[in-house]
Amino acid sequence: MRTRLLLTLALVTFGIANPNAAHALPDGGYIGLGFGAGLASGDRGVPLEAGAVSISGGSAVQDEVVRTDFGTGLAFELRFGYLIQKLVGLDIGLTGHGTTSFDDGAGFVSLTAHYHFLQHAIDLSERAFDVDVYFGGGYAIGGYHPDFGDAKGWEGSQVNFGVDFEYQVGERVGLAIDCKFVLPQYTTFIVDYDDDIRVDPAETPSSLVVVPTIQLIFHL
Repeated sequence: MRTRLLLTLALVTFGIANPNAAHALPDGGYIGLGFGAGLASGDRGVPLEAGAVSISGGSAVQDEVVRTDFGTGLAFELRFGYLIQKLVGLDIGLTGHGTTSFDDGAGFVSLTAHYHFLQHAIDLSERAFDVDVYFGGGYAIGGYHPDFGDAKGWEGSQVNFGVDFEYQVGERVGLAIDCKFVLPQYTTFIVDYDDDIRVDPAETPSSLVVVPTIQLIFHL
């Protein structure tokens, strides 16, 4: 077992160190599937519009019930895209993160533009690796179970940006390391899901989700 593991690691290392052993990256359509972590931070005790809803119990309860720092845990990403002229990629994707109990988490639907700047130096057909930076945005929704009361949530938009490194491990398959930064812009606080009670915050709360993932990229 140990010998087989060492042999596998040696073959992977040889493939990375020897670009001639790998396939050149193809242009065109692709599908990405990734798993990793979601690291969330945000505000607590977010003030709501005056008279919108009453939350009793003091500042400690307000901090726990109305917040945007929820959902730290596992993450996944699924995206469908197309690389144009080996330089600009456009994709639509779904990113989700949350706890394994599914009590806390958020989901983001995005339209994203990727800039493959290495194309200016080395043509895509002559290398087995690629690096791109990207910027996008779209829809955001999240929910959590506070220590006090029923489940709460947020809805709004989001912007995201990040960097992606891909290495081609097969003729149509790449392995990528992606680091995404998501800035949710929550504009609606969901007080009660069952009765669909929603209110607006006094101002847009701050929130940041860092999503590092390892992805398999299937080139079509």
